[in-house]
Amino acid sequence: MMHDENLKQLAGINKTPKDLTLKQLTRITLREDGHRAKIASFDQYLKAAAKIKQKLLIEVKTTPNDSTKMLQNFNKKYGKLIIKRKYQVQSLDYRVIEGLHQINPKLFVLYIQPYNFTYPQSVANGYSMEYSTLNNDFIWQAQLQNKPVYAWTVNAPNMMMKMMYDNVNGIITDQLAELNETIKDFEDNQSYANKLLNFILILPNESAS
Repeated sequence: MMHDENLKQLAGINKTPKDLTLKQLTRITLREDGHRAKIASFDQYLKAAAKIKQKLLIEVKTTPNDSTKMLQNFNKKYGKLIIKRKYQVQSLDYRVIEGLHQINPKLFVLYIQPYNFTYPQSVANGYSMEYSTLNNDFIWQAQLQNKPVYAWTVNAPNMMMKMMYDNVNGIITDQLAELNETIKDFEDNQSYANKLLNFILILPNESAS
């Protein structure tokens, strides 16, 4: 579930998570862009999210060193909690999508796609796609199957607006404040457009008089 497979860049330690115990990992301080923090365990992260009532989109990252029972262990420890809290899971590895679907069909699992190279045909419950190749056709076909589509990683306001007009179900961003402002602008524009449409529709038809 860690983004970087090696700790050298953020912690200055040339080791991978598999080389250390959980206790050792949670003692390590990471540094980036002037910020610093200890590595949080997944249990700590879940506890913090519950405290502020934050919904989670949990990414399962795989490596060649993973246990063959990794998905079974993940589901055994966290499956019920994820379902209860209505969290969602996503992965770039389609084996995770298929595996979790077989182990626990009640889990909501999205398939991460870096490119739009196929039509939405999979056992995934939804899709998380890199925004630059995401198009209306893919979104429309996925939503016909009641499968949501999230766009990532959208940081520019103009692209955020485009994704909303394309009717994506969610936007993944590093710029949350910017996204919230863009959503407000989008909703204001939609409200104005609806009012204008209603005004046009109720105008008397002079040609009929």
